[in-house]
Amino acid sequence: MRKIVLPVVLLSALYASAGFTAESAGGNKAQTTRMSQCSTEAKEKGLKGDARKDHMSQCLRGSGTQAAAKECTAQATEKGLKGTRHKEFVSDCIKTRSTGANVGQGAAGSEAGA
Repeated sequence: MRKIVLPVVLLSALYASAGFTAESAGGNKAQTTRMSQCSTEAKEKGLKGDARKDHMSQCLRGSGTQAAAKECTAQATEKGLKGTRHKEFVSDCIKTRSTGANVGQGAAGSEAGA
C-alpha cells in the first residue's frame, strides 16, 4: 500500500507545482513585455546612465496611468458623482485615456441614461 501512495503523492505535488509555475510565468509576461517596451523607448531616445534609470523607473511605474487617475477622479468630483457612479466614471475615464479615445466618452454615455 505504501508503495502506491508515495508515487501518487509525489506526482500530485509535481503536478501542483507545475500549475504554480505556469501561473507565475504568465504573470511575469506582462511585466517583461512592459520592461522591453520601456527599454526600447530609452534606447530610441539615446538615454544612458542615470537618465536611462529615471526613464525606466517612470515608465515601469506607469506615471501616465496615475496622472489619468487623478484627472479622472477630479472630473468625477466636479460632476458631483458619488459611490458606484463615481467609481464607474473613473474606471471608464482611465480606460478611454489608456486606449487613446476621447476622454470621458464612455462615462458620458453611461451618464446620459441615468
